Amino acid sequence: MQIKRDHITILLLCAVSGVIDVLGYIGLSHVFTANMTGNIVLLGIGIGDARQVVLSNAALALVGFVIGIVATVFIQRKSGTSRSILTWEFILILLSAIIILLMPVNGAIPSIILLILSTAMGMQTIAGRNLKIAGLSSTVLTSTLAAFVEGLMGAMQKNAQKLSLDTYLRGGAILLYLLGAAAGSLSERIIGLHTIWIGVALLSLVLLLQRKKNIA
Repeated sequence: MQIKRDHITILLLCAVSGVIDVLGYIGLSHVFTANMTGNIVLLGIGIGDARQVVLSNAALALVGFVIGIVATVFIQRKSGTSRSILTWEFILILLSAIIILLMPVNGAIPSIILLILSTAMGMQTIAGRNLKIAGLSSTVLTSTLAAFVEGLMGAMQKNAQKLSLDTYLRGGAILLYLLGAAAGSLSERIIGLHTIWIGVALLSLVLLLQRKKNIA
């Protein structure tokens, strides 16, 4: 069972999603930056209960995510590499970190940061999918969880001595997302929105891994 750089990359991206999702939900606007399924549910709640704040925040996150995907289409036409997309994601998250560092986060600033981070997560979704690792998405876990359990049951039925690499990767993706969310939650209680620097650090590591891959 050989672990490649792209395998580590997709797992680190899952951790990034966990951190940034927590930041959006706890620290900013009580909506998600990466989990659009959750935001669509929140959008429905906002419509059904006429909750303007929930409605506007969920809609803003969805708009940002779509902008990220659209932007990624244009980036892929020029470079076609996941590293280029991830570089732009890094720039957006770094920009958000700088805004948090230099400006009071009140008024319209939380909405601006939410829009930027959701855009970054939209870009990450496509970049992660382009890696084509075990059908994994770095921002959606529902299908990953289903495939992971299916892999476990398949191995049990066949009395297999070892699980497949794909099953390990899916389990790792779930674990890293969870650990990212846990680290983000703990950090947010201690240093607030500066938790975003964890995401910056993780993405720096991702870009380093991808750079070494391209050199090799």
